[in-house]
Amino acid sequence: MNNNLLFRTTAGLLIFSCIFSCAAERVISVDGTSTAMWGTGKSMTNTVRGAWLKDSRFAMFIHWGLYSELGNKWNNTSQYGIAEWIMKRARIPVAEYEKVASRFNPVGFDAKEWVQLAKDTGMRHVMITAKHHEGFAMFKSATSPYNIVDATPFKRDPMKELAEACSTGGLRLGFYYSQSQDWHERDAIGNDWDFKESEADFQRYLKGKAIPQLEELLKNYGPIAGVWFDTPGPITPEESKMLVDLVHKLQPQCLANSRIGNGLGDYDTLGDQEIPRLPRPGLWETPDTANDTWGYAWYDRNWKSPSEIAERLVRVVSRGGTYMLNVGPDGQGHIPEQSARILREVGTWVHAHKDAIHGTDSTPFGPIPWGECTARGNTLFMHVFQWPSNGKLILPGLQSKVKRATLEGEIIKVVHEEKLLILHVPKLRPDTLIPVITLELSGPIDARRDLYVLNGCHNTLEMGMANLKGCEIKAVNWMEKFGDWKHMECVGDWKGSEPSVTWNFNTVAPGSFYLDVEYTCPADDDYSEWGINCGDTRVTFPLIDTGERATRKAFGGALPRFRTTRVGVIDFPKPGAQQLVFGPTTAEGRNIRVSALRLIPAT
Repeated sequence: MNNNLLFRTTAGLLIFSCIFSCAAERVISVDGTSTAMWGTGKSMTNTVRGAWLKDSRFAMFIHWGLYSELGNKWNNTSQYGIAEWIMKRARIPVAEYEKVASRFNPVGFDAKEWVQLAKDTGMRHVMITAKHHEGFAMFKSATSPYNIVDATPFKRDPMKELAEACSTGGLRLGFYYSQSQDWHERDAIGNDWDFKESEADFQRYLKGKAIPQLEELLKNYGPIAGVWFDTPGPITPEESKMLVDLVHKLQPQCLANSRIGNGLGDYDTLGDQEIPRLPRPGLWETPDTANDTWGYAWYDRNWKSPSEIAERLVRVVSRGGTYMLNVGPDGQGHIPEQSARILREVGTWVHAHKDAIHGTDSTPFGPIPWGECTARGNTLFMHVFQWPSNGKLILPGLQSKVKRATLEGEIIKVVHEEKLLILHVPKLRPDTLIPVITLELSGPIDARRDLYVLNGCHNTLEMGMANLKGCEIKAVNWMEKFGDWKHMECVGDWKGSEPSVTWNFNTVAPGSFYLDVEYTCPADDDYSEWGINCGDTRVTFPLIDTGERATRKAFGGALPRFRTTRVGVIDFPKPGAQQLVFGPTTAEGRNIRVSALRLIPAT
């Protein structure tokens, strides 16, 4: 066995066991597990080729394949979690899985209906699984007969029909292609129940199937917006570069995402369902799903509500990214009607506020307690999640003069007071998913990123806005259920004699706030003492075991458990500059990770 093969086999086993078994913790920049699953996590900057991605800001992701026919059930047993992994989860032999193709006949598929739904939702591009990890091509392929035209009674090429419908409908189309994992092939990564990975020749798979099929997708379907690679695993830098170069050679304007691996790609795809808490530079996207799974599962009706989807869209766009929301059509080719109905409601809001979403820039402010901000030229769009009951919305940090302010098209009064802008709004919240206030400025945007705590709002002290001493920011990523990823940015790794986290912020009026701490604590650090210093207030308190486990029955991996504990009431008798210092008071509890402190109005 040569060294390259040894590395590939060993790394592959470790990487894909991590997919099932571990919660990945890392310094914000990079870690091995997220690199293996999702790419390097670096910020991409190819703004010329990727200008359309910024313009889009909202996309439809579609997971559709043989797994859709199964609906996440095999041999009368439901496989709970992401449905497109059923072949691996149930360890279905290749010969048995191939039989699914003989009955896969999605006669309900209508490319025009799918494209119309995307347009109705306010989306501007579509990304669909041309070949997922199961290895089945959802397009006509001369490379392998294991494709929807040659192996099923359907005998049609849905990718060609979708390409035509997108072109007619004015949407861009991209293809998902699993470059490393292919459970149908003995030389690819991932199938260790049918094949011996030690005998695999990855180059043979790459040159014999992956590259020829990518060429087919890039040559036969017109202009392609992007190729969406996934789970690079142990693919080498040379192999990643070969694929990126192929994409750019055949379609110079086509994007390759960062999940090609090894720090390559035109833009960064974050972890599944990952929304950063603060603005992030470069071109990037967040893939999310409308329910719990990605491919169709017969039992999964846990649809995100229209308001939840709209808020997640706004959070991503306000931080500078593109939100890609997944739907999972069933084996007949139908997008579940409940999901479609929710998407259309989201679309009504998006179309009414398209200037506040598509092509906008990220927020120029620090965290705004009551919502988010997007920007376009000399215009700001304030997305209000927490409506002020007193009719006064406070915007801190804006230096520019406001020429005109409107709420849902109606002019509202604004008053400048030193570093604050007071927006006079109706006490009754407008009946819309997210009320949007448009501020037309008299000149370029001039804003400060200072941190404010506002009365009447739930305020979060983000770790990225703090000064750290003897600790560092880490990201904690884990699967709550199989494929249901959770992401927390925390402060941890407490070291030295007096480690601490310090926030400097401003208040605009006297007030009293409950102070809540969100954290996770392993059993060994149960009841360690922590402290808060804020002005004249000195408080100590214990943080108790949260039930975090290093192992679990399902998937075998760590299970962080975050909880929120209330410390007490903090008073700010005078407005102005404030400082809050938080940290352990003893050498105990140093494995505790803290994700946020929150100040909630006490009166």
